[in-house]
Amino acid sequence: MKLKRIIILSVLASALSASSAGAAGFADTKGHWAEEIIDTLAAEGIVSGVSDTEFNPDGTVTRAEFLKMALGAADIDEMSYRSGECLDVRADDWFAPCVQSALDRGLIPEAMIRDYAVSIVGEENNPRAVYSGYLDADTPVKREEMAYIAQSVYQYSLDGSEALALKKPADMYFTDLSSISLWALDGVRHAYSNGLVSGMDDDTFRPQSTATRAQAATIIYQLLEKMK
Repeated sequence: MKLKRIIILSVLASALSASSAGAAGFADTKGHWAEEIIDTLAAEGIVSGVSDTEFNPDGTVTRAEFLKMALGAADIDEMSYRSGECLDVRADDWFAPCVQSALDRGLIPEAMIRDYAVSIVGEENNPRAVYSGYLDADTPVKREEMAYIAQSVYQYSLDGSEALALKKPADMYFTDLSSISLWALDGVRHAYSNGLVSGMDDDTFRPQSTATRAQAATIIYQLLEKMK
């Protein structure tokens, strides 16, 4: 299972890959707080840099990129794209199958989708969901969105007994707690309590800040550890 997951992520983790084939020891991660995690994932071929020598740890990750990585980390299969039924996603978008899978599994919070609507069509014994709205998949993902998706993906991947073992959401004491959107608060609390995300050194969470490549790599690492 672990080998299969590594193969999946090495192919699908486009958010953290570009021209490099996953060489560790990037010049711009030396002394970075995520250096060890980035080097570990790079050595396993799960992530790679923007060049042979740079990872760009403080660069951004889009909603689609993080969603695809998270589904891959949890070994959640993609689904065939149903043309015309998947928000503002086009059939030829590289992330279309992963968005379809996440929608059908309820892994994307409605609050992330502008003008979201869903209707059930088809025959009574073969209904299907038709979605409309705007995911804005190329928008840089916010930290609260990343936390919510990570927790949703993690919970979905658990069986009944594992789900019962999840840690209950603990109180958070971030100084900017009020900046977390109401729709995301419960997801952030669960993600924090179960070790998927953490705060900053200055006791903030910065929920509205765009997530960095280093932060995304760290969550993917945590998901992989929990999936072992």
